[in-house]
Amino acid sequence: MRKTTFSIALILIGLSFINFTFKKNNQTQTEEETKQKQESEKSAYQSFRTMAEVVSLVQEKAYKAPENISNVLENALKSAMPNIDPHTAFFPKESYQSTMESTSGQFSGIGISIISKTSEDDALGIIDVIQGGPAEKAGLKAGDKIIEIEGKKLRGLSSDEAIAEIKGKIGTAIKLKVIRNKKPLEFKVKRDTIKDQTSFCFHFKKPNIYYLGLKIFANTSAKQMSELLAKANAGKSKGIILDVRRNPGGILESAVDMTSLFVDKNSLVVSTKDRNNKTTAEYKTTKDPILKSRIPIFILIDNFTASASEILAGALRHYSAQNKKNNLIVFLVGTPTFGKGSVQEVIPVSNGSALKLTTMLYYLPNGETIQALGIKPDFTINPKITPAEEIKWIEDLYGKEASLKNYIDPQKTEKQTENKKDKENKEDKEKPEKSWEEKRIEAINSDIQIQASINMINMLDLAKKHTPKLVATRDKALAFLKENFVTDDPIEMEEIKVKS
Repeated sequence: MRKTTFSIALILIGLSFINFTFKKNNQTQTEEETKQKQESEKSAYQSFRTMAEVVSLVQEKAYKAPENISNVLENALKSAMPNIDPHTAFFPKESYQSTMESTSGQFSGIGISIISKTSEDDALGIIDVIQGGPAEKAGLKAGDKIIEIEGKKLRGLSSDEAIAEIKGKIGTAIKLKVIRNKKPLEFKVKRDTIKDQTSFCFHFKKPNIYYLGLKIFANTSAKQMSELLAKANAGKSKGIILDVRRNPGGILESAVDMTSLFVDKNSLVVSTKDRNNKTTAEYKTTKDPILKSRIPIFILIDNFTASASEILAGALRHYSAQNKKNNLIVFLVGTPTFGKGSVQEVIPVSNGSALKLTTMLYYLPNGETIQALGIKPDFTINPKITPAEEIKWIEDLYGKEASLKNYIDPQKTEKQTENKKDKENKEDKEKPEKSWEEKRIEAINSDIQIQASINMINMLDLAKKHTPKLVATRDKALAFLKENFVTDDPIEMEEIKVKS
């Protein structure tokens, strides 16, 4: 009797859902669409029936029958949802509650940016660590892969669930196990409020260029950019570098407010469209721009520039290309962006559970979507940074004659050489740990993409003074730089045959 009742209950739930969906959309469907919908509903009905039969057989005959069959079904839904798209997810009751709690003001984080994972993945990849934040202080680095949280393996957890596990009350500690260079390491990180650490600004004095690095779009981002623009205008700056590499997005309204600083009021920044290609929302600038001069702006992007970061970069380049007054000169430098152009809604469902469902796509002002396509830079510059520790290791082992075993030193005896190495090792140990500000300055000085942007800004400034007609518009400036600046874009060439 239990078998029959349970099966009928599941089938009825499926039918009620199917009928509701059909009635809701029937009025706007064509005859062909209606036929396809009916076939899909018939297939779904059969699937519900199969599911009910399988559950009944498990309960009746399984040697290891589950104590709570609902847990099995919930796990099945968790595994099934990513088959729709990688951002769609099902949250069982407890998971949904903990995820919602982790976004309240009572909880905090550790200061990392991560790559989204599916429930089948074993690790959560760290793409960036906020310098000066709890994770950085504990020793975590970009490139680490989190494999355990408080001794709990990550397989079976979605990105949202893993993030909820990492977040917690301010001042509490969390144990993380990561893989670094194929070796497992454990860290204890003290949670804290992550604020005012999401951006950093510098004035490059000699070239007179302002630099703003944004790790995420927060409520204060537009204000910080506004202050930078005021200084750049007052100091007659040669250019501005806006760094949104490894920026996963953040608050969309913050990106819209940032765009307002550069383009006219009521300009479209981004719109959303549903699966019927119907526009559901438009986000426009609400203020008059602050930038009043033709200061060139170079935006640094990479494959981890995502969501709101892509929207800002795409919108600014669009209006720069469309600007007839040529007051806005924007170029994108780096590598193609991530391509996260989808919108998710968290929809509560029965039994305290919830469904995070992709319902819309973002579209730039030119009508193009960034979803799975990303944004291509104007100038392709690949990163060429080797960590300082790795450089030192290479030099010590291979980088010079003196690194070879039993090398000949005509000026020193073997004993003197050994004493020199002992002294060098002692000095290395006595060196104080560099502050994160010092590390950041070192990183900027060795960053080829930043250096390339500085060089192009200097080239434009020189051209403005001596051959202004060559760079009078954005298109001309773009052509001028492409002709005179070497990037990582493929070089057009042909082989010349010479007589031997």
